[in-house]
Amino acid sequence: MNINRKKSFEFADAVVAVFAKEPQLGQVKTRLQPLLGEAGALALHQELIRYVTRTLQQADLCPFELWVAGTAKAAEKCQPKHHELFLSICNIKDIHDQAGNDLGARMQHAAVHVLARAKYVILVGADCPAVDATYLREALMLLQSGEPIVIGPADDGGYVLLGLRDTVPAFLFNDMPWGSEKVLEVTRNNLRCHNARWVELDARWDVDRPEDLQRLATLSPPFVIPVGK
Repeated sequence: MNINRKKSFEFADAVVAVFAKEPQLGQVKTRLQPLLGEAGALALHQELIRYVTRTLQQADLCPFELWVAGTAKAAEKCQPKHHELFLSICNIKDIHDQAGNDLGARMQHAAVHVLARAKYVILVGADCPAVDATYLREALMLLQSGEPIVIGPADDGGYVLLGLRDTVPAFLFNDMPWGSEKVLEVTRNNLRCHNARWVELDARWDVDRPEDLQRLATLSPPFVIPVGK
C-alpha cells in the first residue's frame, strides 16, 4: 500500500475521504442561497471545505484525501479537482474525481478505491464541521478494533460519517433516498436485513438549512461565516 503515510499518524492504516463539490457560483449550497445570496453561499461552501480539512490536518490522525464532484454549470470542465482551492489544501495526487450517477455510487466508488490501499476508510462530507478530532478518533478506534461499519448519524435523518473496514457492502449505497430524512432509517433497515454488524456514534449535524447557520457559532475553534462578495 502506498498512500503517503507518515509514521507519526496514530491510525496509519486508515484514510479519511472528504467529499466536496467544486466551488462554482450558483451551484453550491442552493438551499441557503435565498438567505445568503449566490456569492454568500459560495463563500460559505469554500470556508466549510477549509474548516473541515483544517480539522483533519490539525488532528493528524491519519491521511486524508479530497473526493471532488464537478457541478452542472462546470460540466464541460474535465478535471474539477484542479480547482485552486483544492490544490491549496493538499497535493494533486490526493485529490480524486468522484465517479457515479448518484451519491451512493460515488461513495461506493471512493470506498472501494481507498480500501484497495488501506485497511479502513471514513467517508465524510465537507459540510460537516461538527465532525471534530474527538469524533473522528472514536470512529477510527472502532474500525481499528475490528468493527466493520461505523455510522455517525445526522440529526436531519442522514449521516455525517460512514466508516468501513475491509469490504464495501453494496446494500449501503444502492436504491437509497439520498437527500431525504429517510436515509438513516433505510440504512438501518438494510443493515438488519443483511444481519450486518455496525456501531453508531452520537448524532452530529451538517450545514444544509438556514437554521444550521446558528450552530456554526458553537464550534471550537470558531467558525466565521464569510461575507460573499
